[in-house]
Amino acid sequence: MSVSRRLVKDLISDLPLASVNFAFAYGSGAVSQENERMEDKMVDLVLCTKDPQSFHNENLQLNPAHYSFIRAFGPATITKLQQSTAKVFYNTQIRTKSGRLIKYGVISEQDLKTDLLDWRWLYIAGRLQKPVVDVIEPTADIATWIGQNRLSALQASLLLLPDTFTYTQLFEKLVGLSYKGDFRMIIGEDQGKIAKIARGNADRLEEVYAPLLRADNRVSVQNGNVLQDASTPAIYHRLNLLPYEVVTRLMTNWNKEHKTMIDAEEVLFTLARRHDVAAHIERTINTIVRDSSLKQTAKNAISAGLLRSIKYSSEKLIKWGRSIQKAKEEEKKE
Repeated sequence: MSVSRRLVKDLISDLPLASVNFAFAYGSGAVSQENERMEDKMVDLVLCTKDPQSFHNENLQLNPAHYSFIRAFGPATITKLQQSTAKVFYNTQIRTKSGRLIKYGVISEQDLKTDLLDWRWLYIAGRLQKPVVDVIEPTADIATWIGQNRLSALQASLLLLPDTFTYTQLFEKLVGLSYKGDFRMIIGEDQGKIAKIARGNADRLEEVYAPLLRADNRVSVQNGNVLQDASTPAIYHRLNLLPYEVVTRLMTNWNKEHKTMIDAEEVLFTLARRHDVAAHIERTINTIVRDSSLKQTAKNAISAGLLRSIKYSSEKLIKWGRSIQKAKEEEKKE
């Protein structure tokens, strides 16, 4: 279950959308999670624009209150701040005319492309590996990049899974790719978030990823279980399909750890023959997520301002505390 496109489009009707060529809503306020209500939650959105500075320039005139003190420095400075770290600028805790709260991020088309294809920051790419609500339909190029991002997510997840697994295990791996390295999963996020997203969106995840599985001749589905070829050639094949940033970091980490100077192809071939290949991949992906999430969170504190940051962080901590308490209660029952 998801909020309607019309409802979300109404929420952003006051924003300057002329340069926006793709917009989507994500998170628990837009897409259902197991045992969660969407109605009262803030709706998270991302707007992809061809011209970020023009967007901020117009938005500052239309909605100056959406910005923190940073608005005093003008659209060029805001755009420069956006271009740091994960390449997104967020305005948060924005009350719309309907009374619903929204948080919206702005990213350039080129930066979106880089993240979707290369996993340079695995920030917006991670959000688009999970179910979202398309508010403004993507262009043909962006739709192609999103498809490639999801295929990359499937390849990575298969490398992290055993020879035989269930759809539920697959969905939790897919959802977890962009969460496991995020420091907020240690403090600040619902500890059951990955499972809630995977279970609450099983139908939509299957709709996206089942056709990709069927198209993979190294995978078969039997009696509800997924079986994959775990031979060295199959693993090497999947390693070669990983995004550029993952492969580059695998090579860099290997050479640093083993004091060698071998190229990416040789590193992947070596990893394909090792029993701990999944650990190397998971560690590498986690470092990408950790780096971008730490820096983006610091940047969000500037873009949101002190009061909004405190309010937003407090709500997250309360939710985190409740999830810890719930987990303890479930352990006692067992």
